Amino acid sequence: MFDNTFKLSRFMLKREKATSAIWLLSIVIFNALIILLLSFVMAPLPEERTQLMSMFENPALLAMVGALHPEYGVSNIDMGYVFTLFMMVMVAVTVAIMNIFLVVRHTRADEEAGRYEVLRSLPSGRLANINAAMISAVIINAILAILTALSMYFAFRLGDSGFSDFSSALLWGVNMGVVGLVFAAIAALFSQLSSNARGALSYSFFVLGLAYFSRAIADMDMNAGSEGFAYISPFGLISRTWVYADNNWWPVFVVLGMAAVITALAYWLCSIRDIDQGLIPARPGKAKGGMLMKSPFGLNLRLKRLSIIVWIIIMLSVAASYGTILEDIETFIGGSEMYRQLMLSPVPGLLETLEGAPPEEVAAVMNAMLEQQGYNVIQMFANMIGFIMAMISAIPVLMFILKAKSEEAAIRAELIFATPASRTGYLSGIVIISFITAVLLQAAQAIGMFSLAQSMGIADRLPFSFLMKSMLVYVPALWVMGGLATLLVGLLP
Repeated sequence: MFDNTFKLSRFMLKREKATSAIWLLSIVIFNALIILLLSFVMAPLPEERTQLMSMFENPALLAMVGALHPEYGVSNIDMGYVFTLFMMVMVAVTVAIMNIFLVVRHTRADEEAGRYEVLRSLPSGRLANINAAMISAVIINAILAILTALSMYFAFRLGDSGFSDFSSALLWGVNMGVVGLVFAAIAALFSQLSSNARGALSYSFFVLGLAYFSRAIADMDMNAGSEGFAYISPFGLISRTWVYADNNWWPVFVVLGMAAVITALAYWLCSIRDIDQGLIPARPGKAKGGMLMKSPFGLNLRLKRLSIIVWIIIMLSVAASYGTILEDIETFIGGSEMYRQLMLSPVPGLLETLEGAPPEEVAAVMNAMLEQQGYNVIQMFANMIGFIMAMISAIPVLMFILKAKSEEAAIRAELIFATPASRTGYLSGIVIISFITAVLLQAAQAIGMFSLAQSMGIADRLPFSFLMKSMLVYVPALWVMGGLATLLVGLLP
């Protein structure tokens, strides 16, 4: 059943040496940079950290990032504790996404492309491929755990030696590794249930969303009887390790147990299903194609329709989650010199005026001077968030254009070119879809943030017209990125 597993593992790791290396380095370097930013810039002084922690009195922010320790609450201003609150769940979600792509790429996607059948024609066991994929995931996640722990430890030593606790950094890294293993197992399971890679990815991301929101329900109010939701989610369990506070290790073993059970189920399903088949039957298509299927543009739009809808929902949700802190942002910026420097420096004379204002009057003075310029603090914060979210919008814009290259590599584009369709027209259609998607995603962000502002009763301070302008202003930049990607698709073999 498992013959030549280790040969396949070595083969998969060779294939992953670029892709997984980029993922690992990105996560580790990003972690370290955020620690240094917190240590040197964002909250170097205790009063700055206190102001930062006061934001966690907002339940919506807890739902977005994670739970407060039941004993410490917002009173603990240890830098490691602050970093864990802001970053653990977000980094864990990124690690989960990496593992879902990793396992689906080497199981269902290889099977769909016909590579799995070639491997099975060689002297390899029936479960060798899925076993090799899981062994590769174990190795990659172990490397991630070690690198994360070491980078955090040395980043904290460089930033502030008082917070350089290696045992906490090690637990932080191990949390990332075990979360990765759970979602690698979930991806392996759905690779057996689904009949194609797209379905395996969709089901896996659906479970990821459920895990995130079940944790959010528990974290919003731990005293409301919803704490049990945290223990059915890997994200909720690792947040209960209380890194840099209690350093509990027992949730790690519970998450490992989850991964083991799901992996065993995936192995059993793989042993009983047929090659190129999933246990969930594929939905039969229509006997005749609709109007969209009569042109290359329509075909590409039909294939990307679901992805566009999913990304619009994602951007609506992300914008709404950022909107949860709009009510508190004036108080926070008024009490944080760093954020005043970051956001208010473009306004002439404002920072100099605020230096002499009493602390209790900072917010009022700040708003009075901004209103003379036709703005307010909430609008400036929304504008800054728009820049961050525009970078997220660039992901699907580039993905859709680069799909042209992957379709060509898979010899599916050749079937279109065999018809009376020009290569230029085919690529132009993909570019148009990508550019329209950029506009839709930016508009979705404005709608998501405005809807939350309206529910909070602050819509008069954050008009929809302002939000739409501040989001759509990044569309040309997204088009430039898409144009560069198109140029590379045309130039490179």
